Amino acid sequence: MSLFSFKIVGKDLKTKARAGVIKTPHGIIKTPAFSPVATRASVRTLSPEDLKDARTQVVLANTYHLYLKPGLEVIEKFGGFANFMKWEGPTITDSGGYQVSFLWSKGEEDEARVVKIDDKGALFKSYLDGSLHLLTPEKSIEIQKILGADIIMALDEPQSLNMPKKLAKEAFLRTLKWEERSFLAWQKLNKKGEFQALYGIVQGDLNKKLRRQSLDFVLSLGFPGIAIGGEAIGSDPKITSEALNTISDILPDEKPVHALGLGGGPEGIFEAIARGIDTFDNTGITRMARTGLLFIHPEDGGKRSNKFRLDIKKSAFKSDEKPLSKVCNCYSCLNFSRAYICHLLTSGEILGLRLATIHNVFFINNLMNQIRDSIINGDFVDLKKKWLG
Repeated sequence: MSLFSFKIVGKDLKTKARAGVIKTPHGIIKTPAFSPVATRASVRTLSPEDLKDARTQVVLANTYHLYLKPGLEVIEKFGGFANFMKWEGPTITDSGGYQVSFLWSKGEEDEARVVKIDDKGALFKSYLDGSLHLLTPEKSIEIQKILGADIIMALDEPQSLNMPKKLAKEAFLRTLKWEERSFLAWQKLNKKGEFQALYGIVQGDLNKKLRRQSLDFVLSLGFPGIAIGGEAIGSDPKITSEALNTISDILPDEKPVHALGLGGGPEGIFEAIARGIDTFDNTGITRMARTGLLFIHPEDGGKRSNKFRLDIKKSAFKSDEKPLSKVCNCYSCLNFSRAYICHLLTSGEILGLRLATIHNVFFINNLMNQIRDSIINGDFVDLKKKWLG
């Protein structure tokens, strides 16, 4: 019997927003949910306890980076990356497709590509020692099996917004082939279906016909979950909305939907959830924190025009006694002033990075809880209007 399942517990009547529960072997995920990215089995500056205290439900790790370092032998010895980093909750891994598709280095020509991609797989050079590695659909599944995540991804070749049409078409068709091979490899390694759930990835950029073809293909194979990929999902909220509009009307109720690398802060999050997204990962939320860009609520002056954030490193905050947010209950806001965090970050103190990151992760997780409650209570559109106008 599978230990993975998904159930919708509430729907918004005016949009495609939905609240659900994903059951995994390591706990449940109440959706909509945000997954911080633990690229190398670590969310930078945060401990597992920090993540838990910031109301994190699930983390995503990077297949490409963990495969290269510390390597599969080490990860396997610890029984998976979650145990390696002492994270006790649900986990996700990506396939490595994004990294090997967009790797660049200095060569004979500036920005010469260091990866060869064909139907067999993706040949790339390690950034550590220059050694050659071939990532195939089968290899990606094998790696993710050892990494031990509850949710894993089929290998794909993501499309960029500016990719030439010929190359984009090749990448799209290749992704379909790789997904089928990923699915077959997953079936062989997970015969009883009691451990990892494999998501098929929907590509197609902004092309409605291709996006729907890709989704139909993923559904026909019987993947337990769906992921939406491509550079369009990680760009600004308007482009993300256009990409999701191509398939939002035909997303099935019985399968969870994950947005890979969803960008845009609260603006992008609301638009994606209104179009049926259940979970998403994002590196920008923690990266922005480390640069001093911190999220604020509408009550603190957050709005579309300032993208719901302030730059705490600005001199205007160097003597500000207020917390980062007057309505936030994160550790940073409950204990420290804007002035102190400004001082830490402008002084290069590591504690500043930690406090800023705690705030941004808590902020997004708290927003997801508010959105979930609003969907269940029938107030999602009102909440969206409060934030976005």
